[in-house]
Amino acid sequence: MHDSHYFFHHVPDNLETGTYRIFEPEWKAQILDWFSQEDVPKEQKEEFIKDLTDFDCGCGDVYRYRAYFLAAEALAHFKDCSLGDAIVEQLLKWSYIYFGGKIYPKALTKAARAALEVTDRERVISAFVQLTHTTESRHTLREAALHLGKFDPGNKSAIAALVLLLQVTEHKDTIYKIIRSLEQIGSGSEIAIAALVHLMETTGDKYICRYAISSLREIGCGSPIAISALVKFLQVNRGDEICFAAIVSLWKIDPGNAAVTESLVHILENTQNRYFFSDAAGCLAEMAPGCQAAIAALSERLETDPDEWLRWRAADRLLEIDPTNQIATATLSQMLEPAQAEWERMRAAEILLRSDPGNKTAAATLSEVFETTQDEEIRWRLAERLLEIDPDSQTAVTTLSQLLETSDSQLMRLKAAERLAQSEDCRQKAITALFELAHSFIDEYQEYGLPDRLPAISILEKIDLTYQLTTEALFQVISATEDCTTLMFAAESLARIAPSNSLEKAKLDEVVPILVRFIQTFQEVEDTQFYSATSSLSYESCLLELADSLKALLQSDHLPQVVTALKDYAGEPFYKNSSYRYEAVLDILWHCAQKMTYPDFCKAWRE
Repeated sequence: MHDSHYFFHHVPDNLETGTYRIFEPEWKAQILDWFSQEDVPKEQKEEFIKDLTDFDCGCGDVYRYRAYFLAAEALAHFKDCSLGDAIVEQLLKWSYIYFGGKIYPKALTKAARAALEVTDRERVISAFVQLTHTTESRHTLREAALHLGKFDPGNKSAIAALVLLLQVTEHKDTIYKIIRSLEQIGSGSEIAIAALVHLMETTGDKYICRYAISSLREIGCGSPIAISALVKFLQVNRGDEICFAAIVSLWKIDPGNAAVTESLVHILENTQNRYFFSDAAGCLAEMAPGCQAAIAALSERLETDPDEWLRWRAADRLLEIDPTNQIATATLSQMLEPAQAEWERMRAAEILLRSDPGNKTAAATLSEVFETTQDEEIRWRLAERLLEIDPDSQTAVTTLSQLLETSDSQLMRLKAAERLAQSEDCRQKAITALFELAHSFIDEYQEYGLPDRLPAISILEKIDLTYQLTTEALFQVISATEDCTTLMFAAESLARIAPSNSLEKAKLDEVVPILVRFIQTFQEVEDTQFYSATSSLSYESCLLELADSLKALLQSDHLPQVVTALKDYAGEPFYKNSSYRYEAVLDILWHCAQKMTYPDFCKAWRE
């Protein structure tokens, strides 16, 4: 039997002579087993726990926290430890439960929450229950209730605390958070369901009402209270966004409920809102295919409504529900006439061909529009249609090649290149274009494909099974760009495909210092172009995304140089000047500490 010094013996002046098995993953199971052994005196276990909780690493506190978390996990094997309550209380503080005027780094809070999962569970539940009964902070109460509900599903104290908060809170954002918390821990709870129903029925804020209804969808499956409330709600509220939320929720918790189809048919019959009309028809096609009331309502709108768009959409949806409907076919056939606009003729022809692939008039109309139009979007769309019918269509390939070479729109060139890349004869031309567009963030692409990524890179990923072309393009982008947004997306893509690809070591050695430099120097800017390109991404998000990508790309021989380069940004004084950079740096250093030995980390820190 070993004593604790076999696992841990700290020699601050000469780390190489110390013993630091507590930080080596392969020894963790044996250490925890040591705490479980009945023949180990309690005094030795207590001493080891105290040594772990008092450890002073002298290198940014990362290893001090790691030692503390090992002590916390040991509590699950040494339940009568005298320091148990204090350790769990400290974990709660680090987990953002207690604030006390101090916000802890995200890397620490994430690790503390993980430690709560593996420490003495009974102590954790007891501590959270105590906190919900004693705290005067509403924020702390919500957080404690949420965590308690996750540790002990269905815990009545947790749900009661959130319901109480819902009754006394007036701030809209906080109400959203409470609803979200109830959604996460209140599945099947009649108390939680009743609270959301009450909020839905009494709030004067339509957004809160909609949010409560959507949460009922997640926790109210089969609940008579929820079903009755939603049916009643739909009898009063018809034809707005909240109505749709109630329809979707009711259908999920009570599939086949007649109130759903009744509400959707009412919208088809009465709304003048194009989007509500289209959504209602789409929902009926999915939820109640063949519904005669829906067919009648769509047919009526198709024959009488003066709005051309609504008539076209009604015909489209009607054929989805009733593929042989003659009224829809006749209306769409009228829209093929040359006097109609190009887009209307094209859409009508496409719908007719979808329901009747042999419709010669529709096919001829598409060919005519294709030959005469100057609209690039129509030319691209019809070329795509031709390739669906005939994958070897030279007419389509020629059209896409022209768009690739002559269009002033980056989006159009991108879409043409994506399609041409599937053709063996045009593949290299398409790849060349994608490399040219690799640096570009194209705003319109958010409606076309993947919004949070460089779109040309995304396309390369899809056509490049070995990722060689993709990584080559990404290395070029990262090496050349001075824009943090572009760098962030490129690094994220490279990090995502790295596990499946053997990256060139020399290239990676160039990329890592670039990412480190950006983390060291990137400043918050008021740049409308930056924020429009990144949508909801903030300065904080950008730094943290870069940190995540860097962690995924680091290899073992990079770790010491990264620690040395970033250690000066990890001190408390630096937190006051740039808290987001501090968070990113701490996250990276925490990662390095998981991969390095304690002596190696300290050596890099002190250089």
